[in-house]
Amino acid sequence: MDFKIYKEPQLKDPYMVTGLPGIGHVAKISADYLIEELKAELFEEIYSPSFPPYVLISKDGVVELLKNEFYYWKNTKLKNDLIIFTGNVQALTPEGQYEIAKEVLNRAEKFKVKKLFTMAAYVTNKPVTKPKVYGAVTHVELLEELKKYEVIQMDVGGISGTNGLIFGLAKLKNIPAICLLSETPGYVTSSGYAVIDPKAAQSLLEVLCKMLDIEIDLKPIEERVKMAEEFIQQLEEKEKYWRELIRKSTTPSPPKDIYL
Repeated sequence: MDFKIYKEPQLKDPYMVTGLPGIGHVAKISADYLIEELKAELFEEIYSPSFPPYVLISKDGVVELLKNEFYYWKNTKLKNDLIIFTGNVQALTPEGQYEIAKEVLNRAEKFKVKKLFTMAAYVTNKPVTKPKVYGAVTHVELLEELKKYEVIQMDVGGISGTNGLIFGLAKLKNIPAICLLSETPGYVTSSGYAVIDPKAAQSLLEVLCKMLDIEIDLKPIEERVKMAEEFIQQLEEKEKYWRELIRKSTTPSPPKDIYL
């Protein structure tokens, strides 16, 4: 892997939040929104051969590699600064995902992170009106924190990908960690494209900000929720229209033998 370090921040008792792209982009949207609202500063990038073999081209025609990133935010009101880990991709291989997760936890140890919060999606495979937030912990004493913020305790299931690995490996490092998972239908269009879910991210952020004891403006994400709901409704209407059109245009063959 290659690392590009922009700065070595001096942080006080930091918390760490992690969120890479996954189902509904719930964790990624949440992490990006925190970075945007807090005006967090980039301090390191990771480039891995386990990332997919393609590059991105921006609007100005400049190439951008797939990468994972670390940001920091200095909390001037309370004692805990914040590290945010995100990126535009997850590693393709299990080995690559383990390598990335270990690098994240190496930074957590380096900066003496007091508590780690990982984010993920809780797939329902059905429509969700008001997403609930589920949670799991690395240490039993953290369960009280879930109860305090009305997070539903998970008692079955698994958490896949790098977002889950960071959470699981944190226990080996004895780093207190909480994983927050927000409900999402995991909506996929008939053509196979996954639809992002800012509504799930909004519910997750509402809980996370309370746990971090920080305040951010959630009005902009509410607008994104409305746009996403309108987009999904349009998709559903178009798919319904085409299904009906296909049904009407497909005339069943008459039976070979007709008796009157």
